[in-house]
Amino acid sequence: MAEPTVILIANDVVPGMGLPVAAPGLRVHGLAEGLRRHGIEVLTVVDRRPLRALRPNGVPPALPPATVVLDGTEVGDFVASSAPAVVVITNSNQIDRLRPVPGLRLIVDFFAPKMLEVADNPERGNPARAMAALRERKLRAIAAADGFIVNGAKKVPYFLGWLLAAGRDPAATPLEVVWMGVPANFPPPGLAGASRRLVVAGYLQGWSTPGPWLDRLVDRLDPPRVVLDLLLPRHWGRRRAGDAADARLAALAERPGVTLHGLMPYEAFLGFMGGAEVAVDLFGRTLEREFAVVTRTVVALACGVPVVHPPFTEVSPLVAAYDAGWLVDPEDPAAVAAGFEEILSHPEAVAAKATRARRLWQEVLDPAVAVAPLARMVRRLAAG
Repeated sequence: MAEPTVILIANDVVPGMGLPVAAPGLRVHGLAEGLRRHGIEVLTVVDRRPLRALRPNGVPPALPPATVVLDGTEVGDFVASSAPAVVVITNSNQIDRLRPVPGLRLIVDFFAPKMLEVADNPERGNPARAMAALRERKLRAIAAADGFIVNGAKKVPYFLGWLLAAGRDPAATPLEVVWMGVPANFPPPGLAGASRRLVVAGYLQGWSTPGPWLDRLVDRLDPPRVVLDLLLPRHWGRRRAGDAADARLAALAERPGVTLHGLMPYEAFLGFMGGAEVAVDLFGRTLEREFAVVTRTVVALACGVPVVHPPFTEVSPLVAAYDAGWLVDPEDPAAVAAGFEEILSHPEAVAAKATRARRLWQEVLDPAVAVAPLARMVRRLAAG
């Protein structure tokens, strides 16, 4: 039997386009890489809308192999004419662009808890209307799907509630946990610079802006021996709620040893992250963050960089199990101080955790490992 063909529909740009990349694009990229390594043919469809913000002059981006850029109105016809065995959408975003095609199987990737993002986002004054529309769309996607994947084990009970709300029988519904797979970018040995370099990187989000822990970290820098790089832009698709966070970051950038960076293409970002000694990824506790597989932490681990991370996310148990970083409560000043003290005083401990970060990637986050359950589901659904 010939291997099935899969179309992945991305909600954002993907690596290989010479552009900055966010979590939805990285998710699809990891799924594509993993499926290909399992021998499955993949075609990625990228929504044109994000390109209008990233390429306002209309210059076409580079296209990775087996990738097309389409307007939303073109997606349904393209899928129907391409006759894949399976189409995969991320969350429910693209469900209204598809139409029933005989023999076509649909897999919905419950990648992020979008309802919780809306509820926890202080940039929305009244999220009730947005949540009602999102709920209706999500239930329609669940009703239409032949199978589901979930990004992280903790979200499974949360998702089962959605299955029941949509009238689906959980016992009869194909469901697999597929971790966030990201291709590795381990730097060659011997590339460490003269400075010990810490990095705080990721998009500013309304539900996870930097707290007082960042000031405590800056207070402990010792330039040029210990320095900090901040890369905390706003995503190109998000409305700005105000300049308080930006002003605070600009003020921190005036401190000795702190460098503030802007958006950069994903491939440049990998080099930026790979040259770090530690990635600090802390934020306050919200229900959304409880269920988050935090992409910036996963990318750091895929670069072999140990992480400072809260103890309450989907990624926290992995960091703990592999001792690939430090689990620190950002609201506990003593814990924050102790974590930073160990990092700055014990470079040998940092090096050991970096080795374990690589092992965590190899055993969990390598796309071939992470996507194996999806590959099995694709083959089962394609076989009928």
